[in-house]
Amino acid sequence: MTDEIIASEPLTIFITGAITPTGQALTRLLRAQGHQVTGVVNSSQQADNLRSAGGTPAYPDLYRAGEIRSAIAGTNAKIVVNLEPQVPNHPPQIDADWDLQIAAATSALLEAAEAVGVEYLVHTSYAFADAHAGEGSEEARPFLKAVRAAEHAVQESPVPACVLRFGTLYGAESPDLMTLFDTIKAGRSVHPGFPHPTHWLYAADAAAAINAAIHARPTKEILTVTDGHPASAVDFIQYFCEAQGLIAPDKPPRFAFRRPFNSLHEAVQHLHYEAGNEVAKEKLGWSPRFTSYKHGIDDLLITWRAMEPVVS
Repeated sequence: MTDEIIASEPLTIFITGAITPTGQALTRLLRAQGHQVTGVVNSSQQADNLRSAGGTPAYPDLYRAGEIRSAIAGTNAKIVVNLEPQVPNHPPQIDADWDLQIAAATSALLEAAEAVGVEYLVHTSYAFADAHAGEGSEEARPFLKAVRAAEHAVQESPVPACVLRFGTLYGAESPDLMTLFDTIKAGRSVHPGFPHPTHWLYAADAAAAINAAIHARPTKEILTVTDGHPASAVDFIQYFCEAQGLIAPDKPPRFAFRRPFNSLHEAVQHLHYEAGNEVAKEKLGWSPRFTSYKHGIDDLLITWRAMEPVVS
């Protein structure tokens, strides 16, 4: 099961993080199946992007259960997908603000979902949330504690739910990759990333996994969803550049020695963890279409080229 149409009764689905690349891919997929989608946005530009994908924008504060409850109730949504945690989960060459309040935000969403009678909830987390990752990292430990607390809250909630732990996400609508492309093309310095293995996932495959979970509805499960082909961030950006005829960065620029990333983002990039996807395949009936970062990059470049204006 990937992005095929699944015959079912129309659903009304509420998505946080709706304008992430995965959120937009999921919105289009669900709308193609005849479902109604409302997504959380925080600007008029994001609202326009969501409407273009077929969704209806909503503007609740995701740390306020009352506002979330009103937004869900107003749509009569019975399915909730929490994609907000994926906002910072992008290729690591761009700095990211990982949310230390993720447990509080998740608890607010669960409270709201329970209050309005949501039938099923999909919470998205990170492949690096493995129980043994980060034990020796003083910088990452508080964040990982919050991530695992959020997962635990989902498992203990009265709302039927599952947790999907995603690899590093990327896609044609990744603003981070667009920024990287512009920066490298302009000849400016980019950190090449770190050489240890990272687990990846193309946005369309992430959307397909969520779609599969909505229909299969596993409960109290934590499933790791990756493309099954770990590779370093260095390998990722080298192929990203080579496929476009750009010169890939081969070493950190001088400013990197002055710490180009915030300390938590750097610590997350150094986590070592296992992230097999076999259980997710079995439980969801899902498999990635893009089984390596190279296949995903090839696809997103085709999409980018299709979006370029035609020169007569």
